[in-house]
Formats: sequence, C-alpha cells, structure tokens
Amino acid sequence: MAYRLLRFVARIALRWYYRSIEVTGREHIPATGAVILAANHNNALVDALIVASSIDREVRLTAKATLLDNPLTRVIVHTVGIVPLRRTADEPLATGTVSGAARNTGAFEAIVGTLASGGVLLIFPEGLSHSAPELAPLKTGCARMALEAASEGVESLRIIPVGITFEDKGRPRTRVAVHVGTPIVVGHSAPSADQVAALTSALDAGLRAVTLNFPTIDDAERVLHVSHTLIRVLADVRPLAEPQPPLGHTVQLARQIEDVRRRLPLLDADLLERVQGFVADLDRWRATAQMLRAPLGDVAMPLSRASGAWFLVREVTIGLIAAPVAMWGRLNHWLPVRAALVLARLTSRNPDEPAMHALVGGTGLVVASYTIAAGVVFHALGWPWSVVYLASLPVAARVDFWWSDRLHAAIRRARGYLKLRANPEQARWLVMEQQRLRTESHSLTSVLT
Repeated sequence: MAYRLLRFVARIALRWYYRSIEVTGREHIPATGAVILAANHNNALVDALIVASSIDREVRLTAKATLLDNPLTRVIVHTVGIVPLRRTADEPLATGTVSGAARNTGAFEAIVGTLASGGVLLIFPEGLSHSAPELAPLKTGCARMALEAASEGVESLRIIPVGITFEDKGRPRTRVAVHVGTPIVVGHSAPSADQVAALTSALDAGLRAVTLNFPTIDDAERVLHVSHTLIRVLADVRPLAEPQPPLGHTVQLARQIEDVRRRLPLLDADLLERVQGFVADLDRWRATAQMLRAPLGDVAMPLSRASGAWFLVREVTIGLIAAPVAMWGRLNHWLPVRAALVLARLTSRNPDEPAMHALVGGTGLVVASYTIAAGVVFHALGWPWSVVYLASLPVAARVDFWWSDRLHAAIRRARGYLKLRANPEQARWLVMEQQRLRTESHSLTSVLT
C-alpha cells in the first residue's frame, strides 16, 4: 500500500516537474518472473522514481545508504522498503577496509529474497549519480548478485538495461526519455570471476545501447546541437500540443551521429568533406531561422492570411475556455511551487540535487497548502464545498501546465509567422534548404550505414 501511494504521488510530482516522460521498449519487461532493472544514474533518487513510475510491475528499489542520513529521505527508505547499499566511499576511514560483501550482507539477502519471489529489482550498476557525458565504469555488484541468485535457484532471471536521458535534468518543464533495452538472460552455473566480468561487460554494452555516451562534454554539446537541428529538418510542422519531436527520436539520432563522428578519421577525403559541408549547411540553416526568430520546426508552416486568421481564432478560443481553469490552478499552486523551486536552488550542492529537492519540497508544500486552504473553506462554507475545492485543484493544475506550454508555443509560432511573412525571400530559402538538407541527409545515411 505504501509503495502504491508513493508511486501515485511520484507520478503526479514528476508530471509537475517534467513536461513529459517518454517510455519506449516497455514490452521487454515480462509480466511475471524475476527481473533486475539496471539503469544509468544521472539524477539521484529521481532516477528511481522515474523507473518505478514508468512500468506497471512493483519495483523494489536500491539506493545508496547515505539516504539514511537525511531525516526526510530516511522516512521514504523505511516506508517503501528501499534496500540501502553501502559503498566503500560511504564508510568512515576507520572501517574503510570492510569488504563490500560484509557491508551489504543484509541488503544482499533482501535482494535475493525479492528475486526468489519473482519480483523486480532496480539497481544502478554505476554505483553513483553523476553528470559525466558517458557511463561511469560499472561496478560488479549487479552481476555478482544476479549470478548468485541464479545459482540459488532463481529461475529465468533477466537483467534488463534501462537508459534514462534528460533534456535538462535540473530544469522544470523539460523532457525525459526512458529506453528499456534487450534483456540479458542469466545462466545457472556457479558464479566465478570470469562469469562476473563477462556479465558486467554484457550489461555495459546493453546500457550503452540505450544511453548517450560521449568522450567529452564538448563532444556531447556538438553532437546534441547537430541532432537537435537535424531532427527539426527531418520533421514536419508539429501540432502545438506537442511542438517538439519526441525526445527519444532525438536521442536515437544523436547516437547515430556520434557513431559517424567517431568514424570520421576513417572516411575517405571526399566523403569527409561532404559530411563536414552538410554540418556547415545545417548550422547556416539554423542560424538563418534563429535570426528571424522562427522556431526551427515551424519554418515550413503555411504563411497565408487565411491560415494565420484560423490560427488566431483557434488559439483565442482555446484560451478563453482554458484560461479561467488555468488561472484557478495558478492561483492555488504558484506560491508553494515557486517556494519549492527557490528552496531547491538554495539547498542543492551539486547538479544531481535540484530536481529531487524540488520534487520532495514541492510535494510537501503543495499538500500543506491544500490542507490549510481546505480547512479555511471547511470552516467558512462547510465540508461539501471543501471537497469540491480539493477535487478541483489537480485538474486545474494540469490545465495550467498544459495551457502554459501551449501558450508559449503559440506565441513562438505567431512571432515566427510574422517574421517569415515579413521576409518572404528568406522564408522561401529556409523551406527549399530544408528540403535539400532532407535529401542529403537520407543520401548520407545510405552511404554511412
């Protein structure tokens, strides 16, 4: 019951903080049987909440034991039954020589018990949350636990890689992509050092197939810059409700571009020059659109007066309907949400903390504000109106987020429409160049793959 309640609250909080969480490959998770979900780790406890709220099966979570040091997260750990794992770095110097097996004997027994009962366990094999542009070297603990559990009779055990990619992990109203990879079947033979190494290597390959990995931050920024531009070149004009192509598509394209980037030194001179020219043309197309303040995905939108008039009528009508509900949501949520964001910024010591602090603080402040306001309504108007008031708040909050996102997209599109109409020659060049870049992209793809 506590787990279901936490997952329900987590889904609401995540929906508030992130604009969308896209999940692909969910079909790789079997409906029954022992499963270890092995995920990359870039955003502290938020990673666990995202994975647990993205699948239907109940997930037993693991987390670093230092969460027990914080009174608030300690309550979560004990209430939900999170298995705390203690790393060497978590130990005081006096006990730094204690082996991992000794430190985590109780945790290991809980993990094997979960798998023996056919449960789902979430592990972060990197062992730490970080902001590096690629996976950290994997610890062997996941492989050792899986092999030991299989040797003790756990049937059909699978390790499933899960890649979590954040558009901007610490910034509200950005997006998250979750990619569930191909399962790795764990054999039943007695574990050995060679088997642990082989399974860890297979897991590393599986995780790299569902995550973005770059040698340096500069490489990451350049590849993501190209992928964000190219995905807009390849996509048609999208509806305002979802003005951006799915983040998962951008991530997949970034992986393909990184593969090409790594092979650049091996290309012949003519093909290399062609690739470099294509990237330069992408940059010129993007710069021209940005100079006109036209969203990259909207350069091919209809520019007739009739289309502009219909756009205006439609968006004004939607605004007249949605604005009162959205304003009610904003009135009741602005103060606690804003306070949570400010507190998260003031209390965070590294990039992995703002989202978690904002989610926990926001949930607590919103619940507190609900309780206080409902009490005021109860004393003033009675319990029926108090119930109506509380029931209206989640709906109003969702409408507020939805309309706010749509309004910002509509303003950007309207501004781009006016700029493109005022510069017809550049508008035509952008459309023609987009078509040419699409053709060249498909041609290069056939040559490079």
